[in-house]
Amino acid sequence: MKETILSIPSPFGPSIDLLKFSWEGNSRNETISIVSGLHGNQLNGIYLCSRLTHFLDSVEAGKEPNYYLNGLINIIPAVNIPAIQEGNSLWSFNDLDTNLTFPGNKYGEISERIAATVYQHTKNSQFGIILKSANSHYDDAPHLSCLNLDRLTKDFASSLGPKILRGTKNSTILHLSLHKQWLEEMSAVVLSAGKPNHLDQSLCETLFSGLVNSLLWTGVLGNDLKKPTKYQLQFTKENNEEFIVSHSGGFFLPAVKLGAEIETGQKIGDIVDLYSGIVLEPFLSQSSGHLITLRDYPIVYEKELLAILLNKSKLSFWPFK
Repeated sequence: MKETILSIPSPFGPSIDLLKFSWEGNSRNETISIVSGLHGNQLNGIYLCSRLTHFLDSVEAGKEPNYYLNGLINIIPAVNIPAIQEGNSLWSFNDLDTNLTFPGNKYGEISERIAATVYQHTKNSQFGIILKSANSHYDDAPHLSCLNLDRLTKDFASSLGPKILRGTKNSTILHLSLHKQWLEEMSAVVLSAGKPNHLDQSLCETLFSGLVNSLLWTGVLGNDLKKPTKYQLQFTKENNEEFIVSHSGGFFLPAVKLGAEIETGQKIGDIVDLYSGIVLEPFLSQSSGHLITLRDYPIVYEKELLAILLNKSKLSFWPFK
């Protein structure tokens, strides 16, 4: 079912309409909510939601053999619509980060009203997934993150496909995020993959399979001939990361691929002078681990983040080997 859950009149033309798509089975044992588009330039999540919507519509119409609806599935595919229309992370009109306005305010700024509506329509779920991409200038290897790595969350995360689950530091600013608000009500994770202002269809197809598997695991989707897969996760608690930071300005030329396993002393890349081409600074990894984030935009200033490496020695497995 397609539903307009918020309509905000615009002085420039058509209203801003926030849409929710939902599918409900006969038993309604569990509820899951999937949200994307909190930032306007993170397109992979929006595309993934469109793939899921098409698939679930086909299931509802009986066009997907052996699949059937069991619980309640909610998808809000595009939250920050004004920013999406501009192609920016934030909407330039009010410059508010929608993901830091939760639980929202129905009498507040437009971003706060949108946040309040999203929260009210998802808070009663048992499971939640937030889809996003890397921040501006970066690229993320597919991975999950969560503020609360309890047993149920790890089991939930292991159904989604990505092999890495990061424990996230519970900072004051994150108390205003949708993820933090959800954790008061449900088991929830953030799935990040790819880079902003870019749609990677091949990557999305891989992630789509994991999302369908997760729907089977939670019980909101059924298939009598197919059991959900439980993938083994490598997970790390907060602060078990190596942040590689520039000490010079210039072109950053990476020497490794995103998602690679890096060994201690391995070269990550070089900073090259913009005018002379001289290598100003080589970067070697100080530890071994999984390269989870890599700088995508090549021009860097001093003390900017170039890469994030999850420390291999501090990664644990779930379920345990």
